[in-house]
Amino acid sequence: MPIIKSPRCALIATFLTLLQAASGSAIAQTGQRTRSHRDSTPPASGEEHPTFAASRAIPSTPPTPGVRTDLKVYPEPEPPKLPPAGESFIDPVFGTTILRLTDERDGRSNTNAYSYWPSFNKDSSRLFVLCDGKPTLYDFDGGRFRAFDKRPLFAVKPVVGGVLNAEDAIWSATDPDIIFGHDGMRLWSYNVVDKKYTLEKDFVRQLGVGHLHQMSRSRDDNVFAFTIKDKGFNKTGYVVWWRATDKIYKVDSGPEMDEVQVDKTGHFLIVKTGRAGHGQVRVQVTNLDSGKTEDLVDGEPDYAPGHSDNGSGIMVGADNWKNRYTYRKLSTPHEVNTVLEFGNDWSLSSTASLLADDESWVLISTYASNDLPSGGVFRNELLLAATDASKRVRRLAHTHVRYTDYWDTPRANISSDGRFAVFTSNWANPGHRDVFVVAVGSRQ
Repeated sequence: MPIIKSPRCALIATFLTLLQAASGSAIAQTGQRTRSHRDSTPPASGEEHPTFAASRAIPSTPPTPGVRTDLKVYPEPEPPKLPPAGESFIDPVFGTTILRLTDERDGRSNTNAYSYWPSFNKDSSRLFVLCDGKPTLYDFDGGRFRAFDKRPLFAVKPVVGGVLNAEDAIWSATDPDIIFGHDGMRLWSYNVVDKKYTLEKDFVRQLGVGHLHQMSRSRDDNVFAFTIKDKGFNKTGYVVWWRATDKIYKVDSGPEMDEVQVDKTGHFLIVKTGRAGHGQVRVQVTNLDSGKTEDLVDGEPDYAPGHSDNGSGIMVGADNWKNRYTYRKLSTPHEVNTVLEFGNDWSLSSTASLLADDESWVLISTYASNDLPSGGVFRNELLLAATDASKRVRRLAHTHVRYTDYWDTPRANISSDGRFAVFTSNWANPGHRDVFVVAVGSRQ
């Protein structure tokens, strides 16, 4: 069962078209976890956003393949003919090497989980994906750029409880053989080599019967955070747990609360309140050492992010008012810098991944989620954006997504070593989805 609602793009696009005609402004929202957009201060008449100024330079002939670092439009070509699963090909525009990990023999709906849940383990020697919902493990040889030895991720069941939730299963940040997962209120670690489980924590005694949801963890595998659901799968709050000391920090909330994420350091907790609208507290940043919480409001002055991902004391997120990605330090979360701008192109939705150890770049994957006008820049692309406010980009590949529902979206995530990116695509063929691995290469 997906834990993320599908974007409501068709109805919203119709509403936006009418709204634009009436007021000249644009507002778009695309769902709970994908980027939602809102712009209350569009450019004045005759003013051209820098993205659109650059987008005039559309190549008249197909460009020579190569990673691009400019802001020109590189139209998405017809999707290349795909090889069988296990073989690779070259992106015809950006020149990167792409491995087709799955094909129709693996299922109709083969997907990675999400942009902030890692497909690759710590040393990129293994990855897992979902094949028709079944968690599937591969060994991976980065030097030869191939995957092999496909098998079930969880070869056996725990001694008590049921099958672990695979969507938010998270590889250990310290041990390449270990992955964390949960069933009910139990948190397990599972060794994929010796196929043994260790019960890390049973929260029933302190939290009651229910379900853990939307797991995150710190980079030392010590601090874990979860949304809590009751027996009826209704959200009731969230919890932070310190593995080394068995300390618990619990907060009750209403069912509207969206999710929580601990940052890589384990010192900060980001709470998505589920509220949105000008002046609403959309995000809260809690310092887990001092207990102090900072409220970030939707719209000015904070431009609280919708979708986001966290690094080591930092957050990169989507500003749904100014149509951009922002960077902020969690110690000073009201101070905001711009990472990437989409200008007046409200047709694009996207996700961000800060899973790489090197946080000087963030991986962003985009897809066209509605029929609003598009300038064409970054359309259906996988790209890296510098987090230093220089607005540098490295454009890696076209994703060839034709959006019909949530699971068609790329939701790309990057490996810890920054060498590989994993994404989902229906390859312009709604009704079948596959997983692809991109060789990212140098990021200078």
